[in-house]
Amino acid sequence: MNWADMKKKAGRWMFILLHLTGFVLLYFVIRDLEWDSFLEVLKAFPAWKYFTGLAFLGVVYGLKSLRWHLLNKSFGIRTSWGMALVFYLSAGFLSVITPGRLGEFSKIYFLKRQYGTDLTAGTSSVILDRIWDVLVLSFAAGVSVVLLWSGPDLHTWAVLAAVILFAVSLLLVLFPAIIFIPLLFMSRRLASLHMQLDEVFRLWKNNRFTNFIPSLVLTATAFLLLAFIPVLFSRHTPFPVEYAAGIGSISISNILSFIPVTIAGFGTRELVFAAVWDLQAYPKEVAISVSTAYFMVTYVGSLLIGGVVYLLSLNKLYRPGEIRKFSTKEANPS
Repeated sequence: MNWADMKKKAGRWMFILLHLTGFVLLYFVIRDLEWDSFLEVLKAFPAWKYFTGLAFLGVVYGLKSLRWHLLNKSFGIRTSWGMALVFYLSAGFLSVITPGRLGEFSKIYFLKRQYGTDLTAGTSSVILDRIWDVLVLSFAAGVSVVLLWSGPDLHTWAVLAAVILFAVSLLLVLFPAIIFIPLLFMSRRLASLHMQLDEVFRLWKNNRFTNFIPSLVLTATAFLLLAFIPVLFSRHTPFPVEYAAGIGSISISNILSFIPVTIAGFGTRELVFAAVWDLQAYPKEVAISVSTAYFMVTYVGSLLIGGVVYLLSLNKLYRPGEIRKFSTKEANPS
């Protein structure tokens, strides 16, 4: 076995071991779970709440695809909102059925194949689109946890912490040099990567104020709708949670999903729901049942809605194997 094969095999085992971490976390979360109580709560959720959650999810996709459409326009990529929605839904489907972040690469691939978009411009729009999610999630997670820990009285330090978090989020969007200067310094010996990062930095810096307010409003609205889904289910239990708990559980679990230690959020999602809701003394069985219902809505919804859109619109044009080859090539440029 040569060095390249050994490196590839080691990388595969590292990928497997990392993703097993989520299941280890899941075991410790549910090992003392009262299964009868958990199943009782889960079975009590009426079907209309799942359909309402799916409707919310559809609106969330619509808002996020509109934001991406506006970002594409600022980068000179002339997509239509309808096609951006098709790409977004299809990317969500591909993220669910494939390991890794193939969904994000697929959006770059779709732009290149459909519109002949330059890879740097396409990558820049996808990265900035994703960063909007990360920044709003970070801000929401911090604020919600501060509010939960501050108790019934909103202390001055809680307000100050929320203001600081919001200011940091805005600074990262408006002044990308905070992120890119360290990245450019660390990549200075990798010519190809350094050049791509520098081009992304330039495009981002030139377009940071374009559609800033619409992007902020769309991102915040989409997140608030998504965070209402667990609250919707909790209203059908003896322990309806406050909206802050819903915001905290969704924002923190989504942030942790970026760390490659979980498959479909298993482990980290349940850990966060149980920990955040425990701050207000909600039973673990209720938290895990609601997190399970949320998973069914978001992941099964992405699988069904995104799958139908992909199979009807893009499957004959762009197959997962082609996208996988493209993503591998872009992730490991020569």
